[in-house]
Amino acid sequence: MSASMVWLIAVLGILFIAVMVSQSVWSPVRWIGYGLFKVAIGGVLLFVFNSIAGNYDFSIPINPITAAMSGFLGLPGLVSLVLIKAFIV
Repeated sequence: MSASMVWLIAVLGILFIAVMVSQSVWSPVRWIGYGLFKVAIGGVLLFVFNSIAGNYDFSIPINPITAAMSGFLGLPGLVSLVLIKAFIV
């Protein structure tokens, strides 16, 4: 490997580290983490609902779409999923 190639790799490595440390990279990562947290909360909300509604032979499937809907919208999202399941499906 030539000396110029080593310098090129070193400069690209330093630039990569500088970009990873900057705020412009961590802001989207923070939003992705926030979204995944909301989907996880929605999944837990659906699990608790299915545990209670299982006594009445009613359940809502837990998948990424329903978890995201109940996670981002909260209780109104869960109510809308129940209404959709009860009256449309």
